[in-house]
Amino acid sequence: MKRLLKKWTVGPIVASLVLAAGCASQTPAEAPTSAAKTEGAEQPKAAGMGGTLTFGLGYDIVAVDPAFAYDPSTDAVVDQITEGLLKYDKNSQLAPNLAERWEAKDPVTYLYYLRKDVTFSDGSPMTIDDVIFSMERTRDPKTASYLGWMYENVDKIEKADEWTVKVTLKKPDALWRYVMGTPAGHVISKKYYEAHKDNFGKPDGGVLGTGPFKYVSWKTGSEIVLEKNTNYWDKTGGPYLDKVVYKVIPEGTTRVTGLKTGQINMLIGLPLDLVEVVEGMDNVNIQKVDGLRNDVIAFNTQRKPFTDVKVRQAMNYALDKQKIMDQIVRGMGMPARAVPVSPTLWTFAKDKWEAAYKELPDYAYNLDKAKQLLAESSVPNGFSAKILTDNDTLKINAVLALQAAVKPLGINLEIEKVTGEELTTRGFGGARDYDIIANDWGSDFPDPSGNLVPIFHSAYVGEGGANYANYRNPELDKLLDEQSKLIDDNKRADLMIQAEKIIAEETPWIMIDHPKQIMVTTKGVEGVDGYKDTPLWTWNAYMKDIKIVQ
Repeated sequence: MKRLLKKWTVGPIVASLVLAAGCASQTPAEAPTSAAKTEGAEQPKAAGMGGTLTFGLGYDIVAVDPAFAYDPSTDAVVDQITEGLLKYDKNSQLAPNLAERWEAKDPVTYLYYLRKDVTFSDGSPMTIDDVIFSMERTRDPKTASYLGWMYENVDKIEKADEWTVKVTLKKPDALWRYVMGTPAGHVISKKYYEAHKDNFGKPDGGVLGTGPFKYVSWKTGSEIVLEKNTNYWDKTGGPYLDKVVYKVIPEGTTRVTGLKTGQINMLIGLPLDLVEVVEGMDNVNIQKVDGLRNDVIAFNTQRKPFTDVKVRQAMNYALDKQKIMDQIVRGMGMPARAVPVSPTLWTFAKDKWEAAYKELPDYAYNLDKAKQLLAESSVPNGFSAKILTDNDTLKINAVLALQAAVKPLGINLEIEKVTGEELTTRGFGGARDYDIIANDWGSDFPDPSGNLVPIFHSAYVGEGGANYANYRNPELDKLLDEQSKLIDDNKRADLMIQAEKIIAEETPWIMIDHPKQIMVTTKGVEGVDGYKDTPLWTWNAYMKDIKIVQ
């Protein structure tokens, strides 16, 4: 997923919560037109039932549209409104959702058997036409969905009967099994979309989904309001909250102050330099889990001089990544070698992955080697370039460190700092209008190829693709294509390990770390059965299981 998990900025400590200002609220015609005040978290009407939860977002959402739900802020909102045919359970395993069951008839044919009792939040029934329409819309290149790449290998989507969707692939694809558990498999109302084509997903257009909460309003740059879906089809439990209010608060210190005062009940992610502050607060609970993510600096390998592998290797050796781990990450992430396949992703053939990982280069700091490589390169006397970043603690510090580290090589880096939203947009833009980009990526699936295929295969260099490095290697493409056709995960591992060796040698990325995932809630905010953060939390309607119990 293009999962920009840590778009959180840092500012001065403030004494009270300052909420971001935004434009006037706009409400779609079919959505509720009233909303209670949301300055702080309300107490429930009865223990564990009702109330308002206030969630702190580090940056604004892209849209209330699952086709563009591909960053932590947007996912945190949209995944409560729309749902997929499948979902991930607490063990990160696929489970039924809008589809009551599914099966692979053969390596290229998948059947999804839909539930017959699902309704949208306005009470209208979900039909197979809504499902196929939603999938085709995300798949259509004209939509330019951030998740459209997941349909790259789909040949046909059709009705097998009135309640069964049939997907035929062009060729076997080991990753397809996971797609319907992401927003790429989310269902919207076809009728609602057609009535709101011009403003669908925007503040005044909204969205109509089947999820446990429904869209109410969005004041851009300020807040998004959702209310409990009283027509929710799943009667096994939840939603328990009456309302969820997402406050857009770019300053990390302001969000932390909001936690302390109780005006913010929940957030995902923290600026690294504020983790210890929150750990010292007595009114919060913190969950930290090893995730599927990577903090990276990616070279545009189609722009000179970054077409030269020795330039990329030289800059990798010049950066003291251990110093970043010691001074910035400080235990909130795992050290990374040269590829984005961390131990968390060794979900099969673990012994093979572990043995191969130990043999990969770590590009430990070696300035003499860096100077030697640059002297052997196409630009032995150095050069100038720009590096794109936002103000995230890790990114900006890594960029500053790289800028200083390469100066002795005669390399002058100009830092271009943009908002988190712009970094997302440009990172996915087909133009690749940057020399170097500081970014992050996390697998959409519990599978190593989720951190290899979409970010290094040449098929994903275009608009909406996540190949930030603009990297193209026919040999690598062949290995990744071959593994995706296989059912045997051990054989897949062999091919992917060959692929990661190529990536490690050609170093289109500088790997920084594999960050931990952090969830913070104020005491009194609890989950059903002790809700636990998981590496795939962004794909599920976790608010369905959240209660305020005091």
